[in-house]
Amino acid sequence: MHTTPTPAVPGGVELVTADLDASRAFYADLLGWTYAGSTAFADGVPAAELRSGGAPARWWTVFAVDDSGAVSAAAARAGARLDGDDVHDPLGGSFRVRAGAPVVAPGPGRPCWYEYMTTAPDAADRFHADALGLRASVPPGAPDGSYVLLSAAGRPVAGRLLLPPPLDTLLPTGWMVYLAVADPDGVAAQAGRLGGRLLVPPRDVPTGRVAALADPAGAVFTVIRPVPA
Repeated sequence: MHTTPTPAVPGGVELVTADLDASRAFYADLLGWTYAGSTAFADGVPAAELRSGGAPARWWTVFAVDDSGAVSAAAARAGARLDGDDVHDPLGGSFRVRAGAPVVAPGPGRPCWYEYMTTAPDAADRFHADALGLRASVPPGAPDGSYVLLSAAGRPVAGRLLLPPPLDTLLPTGWMVYLAVADPDGVAAQAGRLGGRLLVPPRDVPTGRVAALADPAGAVFTVIRPVPA
């Protein structure tokens, strides 16, 4: 008999891209990142890992788990395809699992939230419950289940968003990383000047002000000025 694994927590991000030097320069100019080896730092605090890999460039969400083998096995039973610690879910998204991975502390220039973007919300919620032990719940006051919180041990750690038209043609299915910034509008304009693309113009949402961007190699991410706690 199989049991659901201990809930996994999205704890960090990795950028895989073919041109590391170009990516380092882009994010240094955009977010003020500095580097030591493969690690990017924001104000001296680890923010992300940058690794060399083939196209397409992609931001990966990394889940910190107690037992990566158990989580990978649960994901496979739920329909995922495994490639080492890469998990490719049956809906078109991908993520990584790492036993004992450190959790990045939210803050300026660093990941502060993670959301799964999909056009198949019910299937996504079932997969994340079966594979990662994350339970979906509609936030208080929300009109429907187009957006849910994904909780581990009763604590929200991520979200799931139903992509409405035209966002379903602009944003890819899968995990989106949100990077905290003070001025999303300014960052969006700067990204364009640096060779990136604006996918979703700055706008206000219940959790803050956001803009979705792609870096010059095509890796998609979102910047957010979170609503003060």
